[in-house]
Amino acid sequence: MEDYIPPGLIVRDKQVKQIRDTIDNFNKNGISSNLILQGVTGSGKTSTLQYVLKGYDPKLFTFVKCKQHKGIADVIAQIGNLKPLARQRAPEIVGKAIENLKKEHKIVILDDVTAVPSWTELLNYIDGIYREVQTPIFVTTNIFRFLDKLPDDVRHTLLFFRVDFASYNARELYEIVKQRVDLSAARISPSSLKLIAALSMENGSARDALTMTRTAIQLGKTGEKDIREMRRMLEEQTYMDYLNKLAPKERKALDFITEEYVRRKEPIPVREISRALGLSPSRTSQLITSLEQYEIITAKWIHGGAMGNYRVVEPERGLVNRANLDVKGNEPHKSE
Repeated sequence: MEDYIPPGLIVRDKQVKQIRDTIDNFNKNGISSNLILQGVTGSGKTSTLQYVLKGYDPKLFTFVKCKQHKGIADVIAQIGNLKPLARQRAPEIVGKAIENLKKEHKIVILDDVTAVPSWTELLNYIDGIYREVQTPIFVTTNIFRFLDKLPDDVRHTLLFFRVDFASYNARELYEIVKQRVDLSAARISPSSLKLIAALSMENGSARDALTMTRTAIQLGKTGEKDIREMRRMLEEQTYMDYLNKLAPKERKALDFITEEYVRRKEPIPVREISRALGLSPSRTSQLITSLEQYEIITAKWIHGGAMGNYRVVEPERGLVNRANLDVKGNEPHKSE
């Protein structure tokens, strides 16, 4: 399973050392830097962190899985080892959380912090906690502009040191899934594992590779043709998951971005999206931010030239591949 922590990591030695050195410094001196573990989905941020943490006393840290919490108050309650009353708000419990952390100084780990609604507001509270307690803060995120989205005072106070998790290459993905297969004593040929690694390399995601491997073994369909068909089905499911998350205006913006990208073969300027959809720049910016958080588009700035500085976006590769198939005459997707 993807959340299984193996007895040893095949890759990520550098990241393991960075995390371990930081924890050791806290263990020895009571202080340490704050860390941001940053990389694409499936790049091993959480599994590497948990692999390191299993070598330490659990009392040394509080590990918060932000996806499992409904809001800011729930996260702060876990940080402070509290049981909030129904409808109790964050300002009502943050003081008690600070009091408890002063009694039991520990590292606060916020896994997938941007999964919390209004996560920038949460970081404002974390900033306040840190000012009072100086407890080390570790966060994981797949949003590359995470630091840019923080208020200046929060960013300067917390001063995160970045631990980068690059996408896995095909060799690393093969080694990861082979290790898991060997540990489980399951049967699947090396050639099939290499194909899975190659197909998963597009996103560099160990999660994708492990899901494909597990599914192939569970279904007893481990041949090359079977694996390619399974990959197509998983991409279709992912595509529908994307669409089901979207509000109508988000879906309309995504459709425009994808169709224009397929037609032009280049990123789409954000101002053209505003013009084509009849949206204000601020509303377009909100839509782009929402789509970025779903990890279905990537936005970046283009600097210089006659047009000055401007922002462009492009859709996630799986969406482009799906759109290309539709253009070639395959059965079109139902987005309405």
